[in-house]
Amino acid sequence: MEFRSRPKSNYLLDAEWQELHALTSHWQSDIVFFGDELRFIDILIDKYFTSLVDKENIAATKNVAAKLSDIRKTHESLYQKVLKHLRHIENLMVDPFALDAAAFRNEHQMLEDELVAFVKDFRDIKNRVFQLTDRIVKTEKQKHLIGS
Repeated sequence: MEFRSRPKSNYLLDAEWQELHALTSHWQSDIVFFGDELRFIDILIDKYFTSLVDKENIAATKNVAAKLSDIRKTHESLYQKVLKHLRHIENLMVDPFALDAAAFRNEHQMLEDELVAFVKDFRDIKNRVFQLTDRIVKTEKQKHLIGS
């Protein structure tokens, strides 16, 4: 499933500034939500840290940790870009000649493409973290049952 918040066709070329503002505000809300999910993932990793660094999990953990670091950097960058983009739209809503409309719409398209790529990467790493923690939880449960 692809993450797109706008209809296909010439929407980007024909949309009013208010519509693009609403769409970008939605992106901002999504980015904040992804930040909350990243914090939850950090809690999972902290809770299972000792199991994650066991010999059998270390390679997978290093890979996931590196990808999470990249995701966090991308998240912060996108958050800042969305805020900047919102300011641009607000300026255009006040003064339609404040910025080059074509350049702005190109910026909007590029930002949307970055968001789509981020969501794809985020979903992938989230799935990998959950699979890893699920495996660890099951292993701990088995060890606990055997040790009882």
